[in-house]
Amino acid sequence: MEAAVQAESIPGRLLPLTILQLGWRNLRRNHRRTWITATTVALAVLLVQVAVSLLIGIEQQSFDNLINYQTAHAKLYADGYFTKREELPLDYTLTDLQELRATIEVVSGVAATTPRLNFSAQLSNGIDLYACIGVGIQVTDSDDDVFRIPQAVVDGEYLRSGEEGMLMGTGLAELFGVATGDWMTVLTKTKAGAYEALDLPVIGLIGTGNPLIDRNSFLVPLETAQYMLGLDGYATELAIRFSPTARSEETLSAIARAVDNQHLEVKGWREMEEDFMALVQMKRTGQGVFLVIFIVLAVVGVTNTILMASFERTREIGMMMAMGLRGSGIRRLFLTEGALTGLLGGALGTLVAVAITAYFATAGLDITAMYGDIDIGYPVKDTIYPAVNITVIVASWLLTGVLAALASLYPAARASRQIPVEALRHV
Repeated sequence: MEAAVQAESIPGRLLPLTILQLGWRNLRRNHRRTWITATTVALAVLLVQVAVSLLIGIEQQSFDNLINYQTAHAKLYADGYFTKREELPLDYTLTDLQELRATIEVVSGVAATTPRLNFSAQLSNGIDLYACIGVGIQVTDSDDDVFRIPQAVVDGEYLRSGEEGMLMGTGLAELFGVATGDWMTVLTKTKAGAYEALDLPVIGLIGTGNPLIDRNSFLVPLETAQYMLGLDGYATELAIRFSPTARSEETLSAIARAVDNQHLEVKGWREMEEDFMALVQMKRTGQGVFLVIFIVLAVVGVTNTILMASFERTREIGMMMAMGLRGSGIRRLFLTEGALTGLLGGALGTLVAVAITAYFATAGLDITAMYGDIDIGYPVKDTIYPAVNITVIVASWLLTGVLAALASLYPAARASRQIPVEALRHV
């Protein structure tokens, strides 16, 4: 069917609105092919947006996990400790803890602080012996203001002030084959180099989703750790939680100024986990490249659709060129049709993706139910909550339109190079 042309001639340059109207009309002429192509694009956009939403959700959950169970928002160390922190040295410690906490907690943006004492140890159930990380925490009034360990107790109970006992990660408990109520022997070395052994009951198991804690760590009251290590009144770090409205960099700078000339150093959680952040960035880059390639493969179908349309409308193209429309106008018309096809498919895929993401952002996606006990490379718990990101949604939709227009370049160029006389002879 030939396109209806009311005027005796067509201007050499079509107005943008006219091109949009003609492009949309042409897509409707073969609506079945248009919808098939748009559906292909929609499926690609749907998969990409859901995948990106999952990745963003996983990243945010992993960041929250690190802050809530391992790093807090920041930590204060004695000079020299941070560079050797993986060795868990006892030579760089904090003292005058109450005074130090009072100094930090008046800083704008700081919500709470708590001292911790990290140490290397070996655990034994009488049969097996494994190297672990011990953490002394202040049970009485502050650790649960900074960390969220009580919410991670999956069996037994949280540590109680004045009572000896330990919290053990679920992975570590599984390794030993122990449960709450069983006794473990803690073997460690004091700051002076003397060996110390202490029997403690397992009063609770914690599952945080963080492998460092679940598989390698146990927690004891701060007083117990100080007694075993001969460090009464000392800690290796002061963990700091910021208020929800705090500006991280400004708060870190304010803390640094508050402890200036005290041989102390403050580190934000991103600096503490710089290796993990580098890994996250690498994954983002790789995943981004893969997802763009996926969309490109999907919009290649637009090339076929527009190419078929250019063959079918050869006489129509010749007639429009004979009536004065330039080759540039033909190119823009076909590029517009390609872009509209991509935007249409992108809009359909986006609507479905937003609906799916919004549902699982509330209900969650239980990965253990689908894959069992699988390590996805991020410190997250069993349930993943995708995140709806408006920037990603709009950007991917617009990118689909741009890529679809680019996919139409060859058919558009071919159509614009036709000779009117020869095109009019086409049957």
